[in-house]
Amino acid sequence: MAVEKPGLRDRKTFRFPSGYGDNKIVLLVRDPWWIFAYWEIRKEKTDEITRKISDSGDECEKSILRVYDVTGVNFNGHNANSYFDIELKGLASTWYINVSSPDRSWVVDIGVLTKKGNFYLLARSNAVHTPRFGMSDQLDAEWMIPEDEYWKMFGLSGGFGVGKGSLEVREMIKKRFEEQITSGAISSSASFYRKPAARKFWLVVNTELIVYGATEPDAKVTVQGKEITLRPDGTFSLRFALPDGKQVIPVEAASNDGIDHLKITPIVTRKTE
Repeated sequence: MAVEKPGLRDRKTFRFPSGYGDNKIVLLVRDPWWIFAYWEIRKEKTDEITRKISDSGDECEKSILRVYDVTGVNFNGHNANSYFDIELKGLASTWYINVSSPDRSWVVDIGVLTKKGNFYLLARSNAVHTPRFGMSDQLDAEWMIPEDEYWKMFGLSGGFGVGKGSLEVREMIKKRFEEQITSGAISSSASFYRKPAARKFWLVVNTELIVYGATEPDAKVTVQGKEITLRPDGTFSLRFALPDGKQVIPVEAASNDGIDHLKITPIVTRKTE
């Protein structure tokens, strides 16, 4: 007689159900330029909409996702800043959506577009907000970041070209900046990124400020009142976002024995036109 060994008995393989009986669409943010939608629509709902369209003397033409820019808007279905449509193909139940614009709010409807151009709603998503591209534009001691730490974050994020993750490109850019910093030829830097757009013409300009210097390695240095850590050779560099307006950045150094004190205050003004 065969003896059944513990743990070897037949088990039913778990399978996710094909649906949960919901009638909804959900949005998630992937990065500053892309959002992700997934949905489930009950057959009863599609049958209801189909009957309404037929009763109105119209005909179904295609299923679409209608993507609304609702930045700064209490969205009611009719007051979006703008929208665009995506035609759905086959039996799709998920979709990556290129919204092309960082730091914006989005809502997506799934529905049916008729031959007469009328839109019938099947479900409306939650609202999401894409993050801004670049470092924070809050210019204060809590948001300044040592240059070394910035490049660590920059590398982890994939660097220039979201999703490319090119080590060679990141190292090339880093080397270029470091050469400019060493030569004293740079006080601010502009980072350029080509964002996808419906039209081929584009322009993006981001401005940042690098503050760098050196003193005795054992000195105490504060920037905007916050103590910073010096490198072993006494050098330091900090990266700031640079919004429009006047920025005052006092840098103070005190000798290790507390006798000598020096203060230098860069004042930077930016005006974008």
